[in-house]
Amino acid sequence: MARPAPGVDQLERDRFGRGGVDGAALELIEGVSGLVRAVRCADHRQLWPEFGVRRADLSVLRVLARAGELRSGDVAAKLGVDASVVSRQLAALEADGLVIRRPDPADARVSLLALSDRGRVKLEEIFGSFAARLRAALAGWSDAELEVANAVISRMTETIATGRP
Repeated sequence: MARPAPGVDQLERDRFGRGGVDGAALELIEGVSGLVRAVRCADHRQLWPEFGVRRADLSVLRVLARAGELRSGDVAAKLGVDASVVSRQLAALEADGLVIRRPDPADARVSLLALSDRGRVKLEEIFGSFAARLRAALAGWSDAELEVANAVISRMTETIATGRP
């Protein structure tokens, strides 16, 4: 026998009935985590076989695409990882022709790194493919629904990142 749909009172009791834990917030955390996992799995399945790029490399390329020229330590800081990790990644990306390096005119001991033309084309290919796959996966969603989803996700991201509502 199916249980009847819970009423508002039951939903409120369930929401706060787990030892004072906000059930709605926990569900949101679980939902966001599931979305992140789904996107990462889709990225991983596609990135290496189709584009020869690892997800971690894609993160570095995205930082350089957004910021332009940076020192390797600045790339590491933006990614929240150790500089030695980024140094190895940048060396591999440079060897693959996706990143270029030049001396920093302000300090010859330091290099500035940027996307190469090949790196920029590779990113455009990857994100074009991602957009096409996402559009196909969400084919039942209207443009308006996608815009609402983007607005909610963007607002949540900003609120969590800044700590301001």
